[in-house]
Amino acid sequence: MMFAKLVTAGLAALPLTAAISAPTATINAGTVQGGRYTGTPDAIYYKAIPYARPPVGNRRFAAPVAYNGHFPNGTLHATKPPPACIQFGDLFAETGPTSEDCLYLNIWTPANATKTSGLPVQVWIYGGSETNGGISNPLYDGCNVARDGAILVSVNYWLGPLGFLALSAAGFEGNQGIQDILLGLEWVRENIGAFSGDPKKVLLFGQSAGAVNAFIIATLPQAPSLINAAITESGGGRDVLFNSTAQRVGDSVAQRLSCKATDRTCLQSKSISSLQNAYKTNPFLSQGLGAADAIGIVSPESHVFYPHHDGKVIPAQPSHHGVQVPTVFGFAQREGTIFASAQFAPDLGSANSTAYNAFLTQNFGPKLAPVIKKYYPLSLFSSTTFPAIAAISTVMTDAAYKCPTHRALIQASNNSIPSIPPEAISTLGATHTAEIPLIFGNLAHQPVPDGSCNATTTEYGLASGLMGLWRSMAEKGEPSVRWPVFGEDGRGLVIGDGLQIGEVDFRACELWARINELLMEVRGLISLDVDRVFDILDVAEKNISS
Repeated sequence: MMFAKLVTAGLAALPLTAAISAPTATINAGTVQGGRYTGTPDAIYYKAIPYARPPVGNRRFAAPVAYNGHFPNGTLHATKPPPACIQFGDLFAETGPTSEDCLYLNIWTPANATKTSGLPVQVWIYGGSETNGGISNPLYDGCNVARDGAILVSVNYWLGPLGFLALSAAGFEGNQGIQDILLGLEWVRENIGAFSGDPKKVLLFGQSAGAVNAFIIATLPQAPSLINAAITESGGGRDVLFNSTAQRVGDSVAQRLSCKATDRTCLQSKSISSLQNAYKTNPFLSQGLGAADAIGIVSPESHVFYPHHDGKVIPAQPSHHGVQVPTVFGFAQREGTIFASAQFAPDLGSANSTAYNAFLTQNFGPKLAPVIKKYYPLSLFSSTTFPAIAAISTVMTDAAYKCPTHRALIQASNNSIPSIPPEAISTLGATHTAEIPLIFGNLAHQPVPDGSCNATTTEYGLASGLMGLWRSMAEKGEPSVRWPVFGEDGRGLVIGDGLQIGEVDFRACELWARINELLMEVRGLISLDVDRVFDILDVAEKNISS
């Protein structure tokens, strides 16, 4: 990977560069001493900077508290990556060190930047279904972003029950993970000037669950005071859990831990392995939250621990309130392929009509499943190698990525906020996460869109173009190319071998908009009148077929 190659190069060059003084930055907590990548041009990094007090002991499940101390001996040696936060799932889980004490951030800057440079800042929020992920993943190394003239900041945040447990009876309000990111952004606003950044030129961007979180924060009233713009890659526009649902999940965790729902001390004293077991054996993971509370289909694991509408941290449903800053919304052409394939691997041939019907019923309930199948019949995918996988992938893509994005674009337009349609990545049917190597410029030894580990000149050029777009969003709140604002004939930026304006087909989103309205309205399909479903969805059918 790019990270490995850089480390090797740095070690080989050590005798030649030992005389070069280590880069430093001074903030209220003391001096931060970083490291240097050698190359043309150079880049500087500062790793494992604490932005919150260690969230352990009686701070578990509580809102984060800003780090307001001073570094021991006045200096923080910030050259080693921080541990990832505790991981709870399997898909996209970090394999390196993890810790409950994980609220740190990393920074990369151009080596030639000065305190007066006022560079644009890109704050990265990783994905992982709100249960996995971390900023020390080599895929997220910011050396190339820095070499491109911007500052990259990546923020660790709590995951799973630690990040999203809501249990009001014990005084745990939930959304700790969102509060972590907000506190990280406050740290950036107060300190990034010491690292050559401009706190008024901050882009918040994330992928998958990171995009969900970036979207949520972009809709909050305080967003304009923290960020200049946002980019959501595969996750913007979704609804969050209802508070009642989050509390039900919290009750189930207390039961699994053999604690009373009111016993704060008991819950905070349990071991990490007990928490992980409570997650893995949670009945909602296997049984689901019920179609009324479902926010979409994103991975084989259910989104049980997830941001929720608490009326405080998240005062309104983000999809209803809309973004408060200019935002780019994006998704890959076949987001669901990676998840659909994972469900049946290694025997992809086991994906048949029975499996497809089971998928629809499990995720949408027995009454909505036939409605959805009517618009996504297997016959529509008969030309593919595995029709059921193609069908499941398409349903996932439309329900969880494309159409939530469409709703968010409409709401932003209603709010008169510049909203930019997707950078629909089409190269060879790109799936979930396909764009990450491109936006970080980390193409060496990565499975780039053509499936190889050797990026072509075209792909490096594409990465350079995308990095420029992201940098421009941070600096100006708009892309550096002519990118249609939503409403101009449904056109967007299509990323293939290059960047070009093209059609983004949102016709199927009429169906999903109707379904979303029904789910939000009735919050349960047990007593839903099937005839009413078909009557309401009739309009969608006419619009889709027209």
